[in-house]
Amino acid sequence: MNENNLDIIYGIHPVQEALRSKKRNVTQLYVSDSKAGHRAIEEIIRLAKRANVKIDRIDNKTLDRLTRNANHQGIMAKIQPIRLMKLSNAIYESDGNKKDLWLAVDEMTDPQNLGAIIRSAACLGFSTIILPNRRTVGITPAVYKVACGAIENINLVEVANLSAALNDLKEEGFWIYGADMAGKPITKMDYASPAVLVIGSEGFGIREKTAENCDEIISIPQKGGVESLNAAAAASIIMYDMMAKIQK
Repeated sequence: MNENNLDIIYGIHPVQEALRSKKRNVTQLYVSDSKAGHRAIEEIIRLAKRANVKIDRIDNKTLDRLTRNANHQGIMAKIQPIRLMKLSNAIYESDGNKKDLWLAVDEMTDPQNLGAIIRSAACLGFSTIILPNRRTVGITPAVYKVACGAIENINLVEVANLSAALNDLKEEGFWIYGADMAGKPITKMDYASPAVLVIGSEGFGIREKTAENCDEIISIPQKGGVESLNAAAAASIIMYDMMAKIQK
């Protein structure tokens, strides 16, 4: 495998989950000398040895440099790149699951928000996330770290045109719900399924063209006097509401 094509992940939970899931080949593990004897780190080392992963002990300063001073928690790994699915393949896998839940992000650029949304989606039973290949943050090491390894347990679909992808999904029987503060309150919603929730960018929400491809625009009722919820918090609330009503 070409070393230049490998992804870098760091942090205890992301590295641990990558080794446990075995969905992608971890080729090399870097462990800070300062973490010798740390229980979680030693467990990761045991998992790596079982998988015949090369293990390098390095000083913390070198690890800081390799991760560009990220919060690596004393551990980093090189791993086979994430497999991004084609929309057609994801639809084929979903066929027959009438309660399937998907998420789509529209021009989201904050890695903290995207990572948190992926983590919530995996926890709340969403099977698939659609990511446009332009004007949306990709699956960077920072996104992976915030997602805490949830990326290993969810399908990731990359599309060139989100609006076209939503249209394709509607033709396959999916119902599309877009999140916007001006939408119908989720307290009054009964969702049809299979369903896709569309979450927009942090500052501007979903684009007008994207909204036109939604069957319903929905919102979270909020009390006055406070700022609106950020994208990750809003997505988590709506995803829970959809999961509770559709998969009950």
